[in-house]
Amino acid sequence: MRKLMNKEWIMRRKQIIGCLALGAVFWACSGGDSDSMDLGGGASGDAGVTAVVDWEVAGVSQKGPFVTGSAVTVQELDGVTLKQTGKSFKGSIKSDKGDFAIKDINLGSQYAILEASGYYRDEISGKKSSGMVTLRALTDLSNRKTVNINLLTHLEYERVMYLVNKKKMSIADAKAQAEEEVLASFAIEGDFGESEDLNIFESGDGNAALLAVSVLMQGDADVAGLTERIGEFSISLAEGGSWDDADTKTAIADWACDVDLKGSLSTVRKNVEDWKYADTVPAFEKYVTNFWWNNYGLGVCNDKRENETKRNINKLSNLYNEYFVCEKGRWHIPGVEPLSSSSVEDDSESSSSEMPLSSIYDPFVSSSSSEPEDAIPPLPAELDFFDSTYSFDGYRSFGEGKQEVWFLTSPGRLVNDRERRDSIASALVNLMGTRGFAFEGTINNDSLDDVRCDTLSYVYSLKKGNVVYKISITKELGMGIMYGSSYFFKVKVVVLKDGFEEMPTTDYSSIRFFKDFPEELAFMEEYSSTKVRADYDDDSLMIRWQFRRNVDSTKSQQYQFLPELAKEKAAEEAFEPFLEALPDNGFTFVKSDSLGKNSNMSNPVVVRYFYEMETPAAKFVLEAEVGTIGYPFFGVTYTFKYGYTVDVNVYYKQKPESKGKTE
Repeated sequence: MRKLMNKEWIMRRKQIIGCLALGAVFWACSGGDSDSMDLGGGASGDAGVTAVVDWEVAGVSQKGPFVTGSAVTVQELDGVTLKQTGKSFKGSIKSDKGDFAIKDINLGSQYAILEASGYYRDEISGKKSSGMVTLRALTDLSNRKTVNINLLTHLEYERVMYLVNKKKMSIADAKAQAEEEVLASFAIEGDFGESEDLNIFESGDGNAALLAVSVLMQGDADVAGLTERIGEFSISLAEGGSWDDADTKTAIADWACDVDLKGSLSTVRKNVEDWKYADTVPAFEKYVTNFWWNNYGLGVCNDKRENETKRNINKLSNLYNEYFVCEKGRWHIPGVEPLSSSSVEDDSESSSSEMPLSSIYDPFVSSSSSEPEDAIPPLPAELDFFDSTYSFDGYRSFGEGKQEVWFLTSPGRLVNDRERRDSIASALVNLMGTRGFAFEGTINNDSLDDVRCDTLSYVYSLKKGNVVYKISITKELGMGIMYGSSYFFKVKVVVLKDGFEEMPTTDYSSIRFFKDFPEELAFMEEYSSTKVRADYDDDSLMIRWQFRRNVDSTKSQQYQFLPELAKEKAAEEAFEPFLEALPDNGFTFVKSDSLGKNSNMSNPVVVRYFYEMETPAAKFVLEAEVGTIGYPFFGVTYTFKYGYTVDVNVYYKQKPESKGKTE
């Protein structure tokens, strides 16, 4: 919340914004401040005041660069009070680079305001602005003939005047403090020298910071919006030394996040490059990125925080509560791969890069790159014993190909033939032995006690030169109501190169998910007939629990089912107490919607109800609906059960502790 301002300052605020909008003389519009501006710590009386005689001042004026013909003036300041004397020297911008030079300047003191007013080239659009702006720089000309006018010189101006007038600081000290405070408002740290030396067409961190601030303040605002932002910033900073407009800062952060993740900052870079005035565009992107990271409370993304997830804690943000993951030095929304913002995107870039950002944490994403099935690369020649009878289920690569992982399923699904399944697996192991593979051991695959999966995986390895091959085999069972059981096994092949440390895909030696039933859902057992741990993923922090309450049932010949209204009503009546219990147990109603999908009810429209709950450990997302479930019996008759189904996705905020390796 912005600081409360007294009546005098509110009037001054209106005057300043009005001056900015009209492009009038900034300090003259501030009204008559009766206090004398003695240069505390600097000049006192005439001491330290130096006349400037036959002087020439040159520089560049930049928001983006001001266009040819824009006005530039040098305005004399009284050496004691820093008030304008009314004496000025005029010039104009010589080219669209924003450069100017004004000669034959004679001033009674070395202190002056340089002011540029006109149209500018917008870094965001690359085009000439639709309106005019005025920027200023307060400077000491006693030791300089080059003064650049830019957004940083302008944003510090009111603060410098306040520190000199009210706090009796010298101009040098006031400028140093104000520059630091302006940059801190954008989460930028560093000693970049004086702001009137910075230039967006030159390399270096200071110039990058200038361009970043210019980009952030412009954002998606038009010229009028930019002018208002500049004025509000100046007012907030002047007395307090900080920018307290949380709403505007958040709006800018949301914009910065959006363009950063979409790779659109590369368009800004291309715009500046296309103006042909910069040999090298400074690396401004890092400061834009850091601004929204800081605003969202994410902090830095580095190697130590690789794969860490964190929520946006800014409640004003459009992406509040959104989860971000730190990968390869960048925070991004899981499932939305960030595009590079540091260079121009290839013209052939797929339109999928414009995919809108999601509004909920999607944990089903690997930190690796993945390939569709038809693009899975072949296995290395050393593993040619996995022939075409094996089905390839997936592929992942890590560390620029230093770790490659293939997922396979054994030949066929052998109905009611466990011995045949084991015989095929035994033949594979014997063949691996002839190729030099050695048995490494068994590991507990933490299969959630699923009857379909053996709790042990068998691991074999081979090292050849700088390459390590690891193969794990897990026996599985497929259940079928109509045709019996099918037996098969899963294979994971890992190839590690150049001493690359294995990254987990399915890390069976470390429990990476929660298998215990959450105590927060214990109340639901009273309202359900069955509960099932439906989905899990070793690389995620999500578990899905499914609950079913069966109230009644009926049998029917296939395709001849007729709904029974009394049983439907009983299911709906049983559903009501469950919904009423949700708020009492911490859940909050979010929304409801309708789906026309249930043909086994008299009303085919199904109403779904969505609730959420968040605890320090996890976020619970619940979906519930009334309906029937049909169970076939040898394809002849169906048993239809009336009741309701509840799915709860549990998104944990951190991984559980490792429970070690079981040999």
